[in-house]
Amino acid sequence: MEEDLEFLKEFPKDNEEMFIVYECFTFDNLFRLLLTDGFDHEDALMFMLAHCSMSAYVFQERLHNKKYRKLSAGDALPSYEAARRAKVIYDLIQIAQNHD
Repeated sequence: MEEDLEFLKEFPKDNEEMFIVYECFTFDNLFRLLLTDGFDHEDALMFMLAHCSMSAYVFQERLHNKKYRKLSAGDALPSYEAARRAKVIYDLIQIAQNHD
């Protein structure tokens, strides 16, 4: 399945090859791109659970509170833009962690 999702090549991954989703902005964009690619909400959720490393904050805000149900494909950023922003956010988190 993942082979069909070309845009995923650009998203940052951790050492275990899981997509890094540590904040809500990246979750929302990746989820919307899955919807754009033909996933329904439940399939997109299952993909995210199986292939993403999520922070507790993202898990609570988007999954536990079921806010993922309100996301729509129509609000998706272009895939290259979503991936670029995810990389920038991840890099900033890494800089902040290494600075402490």
